[in-house]
Amino acid sequence: MVFAIACTQANADRLLGARSLSDTDWGYGIVTAPIRAGTEAQRFEVRPGDCASNGGWDDCARDRERSEFRPDLEWLPGAPMWIEFSLFLPLDFPVSDRVKTTIAQIHQRGGPIRVAGGLVSRPPVMQMELLGDALRLTVHVPGADNIHVDLAEVGAMRGVWTDFRIHFASGDRSELQVWLNDDLRAQVADWPSPPPDFFYFKYGIYRSFVSRHGAPMPTQIAYFDELRMGPLLVDVAPGLAVPVD
Repeated sequence: MVFAIACTQANADRLLGARSLSDTDWGYGIVTAPIRAGTEAQRFEVRPGDCASNGGWDDCARDRERSEFRPDLEWLPGAPMWIEFSLFLPLDFPVSDRVKTTIAQIHQRGGPIRVAGGLVSRPPVMQMELLGDALRLTVHVPGADNIHVDLAEVGAMRGVWTDFRIHFASGDRSELQVWLNDDLRAQVADWPSPPPDFFYFKYGIYRSFVSRHGAPMPTQIAYFDELRMGPLLVDVAPGLAVPVD
């Protein structure tokens, strides 16, 4: 098993990484409340018009707004990955019935190209999206209809921490499993997808085709805590008893 960039949590430290397509002062910060465990959590905020460009990609020109964080961990096709994190949505967290808000995505470099809404994009492998009162898993299938699985109601997630665990295995038999609060909510397997150069994970607040809302999208704030990643279940198994921050 080979990792393009490896990082460790042996000392129970937060995973290293960088902000992605966000440069506002309010878009990302470390806070002491609310927290899932330990002493700190990560706070994300997206206000109307929060878009940026980087490396030839321009969110502003593609009707998108975001504040995301990308850990410095990349893995090759054929290598498994376990991902665990906790999410807190404030009681007044707003959603749109027409604009999707992505909270997490397994992305890929060198993957398939797709045209959506008249705009060229390189879709991720999967996204977890808020739309109306639904948290939905979307698995992107090149040249075919995407796969959607409803995971939870947004109303039940406001004001409480929700714990996520993801298992993704690519290769001859791709497989994706998603647990919420230790309850298996989605299991998808065997969808066709050409292997990319490598995979990576991003999380935060990302909303696409914001003009569909019909007015400026409202400000959204979300908190993430206890992110763990690794090729084995044991890499994320310590759980809340051993906080990462």
